[in-house]
Amino acid sequence: MRVREALPKDAEGLRRLLEAVLGKPLDEEARAQLARNLLYFLSEKGNALLLLEDDAGRVVGAASVWVRQGVFDDLPVARVDRVLLAPGHQTEEAALALLEQAAALARSVGAGDFEFALEDVPLPPDLPQRLGMTALGAYRARIR
Repeated sequence: MRVREALPKDAEGLRRLLEAVLGKPLDEEARAQLARNLLYFLSEKGNALLLLEDDAGRVVGAASVWVRQGVFDDLPVARVDRVLLAPGHQTEEAALALLEQAAALARSVGAGDFEFALEDVPLPPDLPQRLGMTALGAYRARIR
């Protein structure tokens, strides 16, 4: 498996991943919206979508990474807000591969903090240490 940054041409692979995760095909409107969302996301400074490919080159995972300068922070903050893993690839190893690349990206732009609030993703309990970081705590609440 390998991790790489997504390109606009990856919309089809991303669609197949999303359909696998949802367990149903996307309709034409949803497909078009996904392609538009990908273009918009990739065009924004500080955004990256990381793709996990299997040995055959199929997209089997993805992680969205945002890097922003916060008001109260002296260094940029990197945040992984979503990780999707296809059925059969929902493992700590797959999640860790994406998060290691996200951490490398965060370091390359000089981020001081690395945030992740992920649901339904298998993560090793010592994830911050495995990424060479110090855990600061995390909190996330869903707006109803």
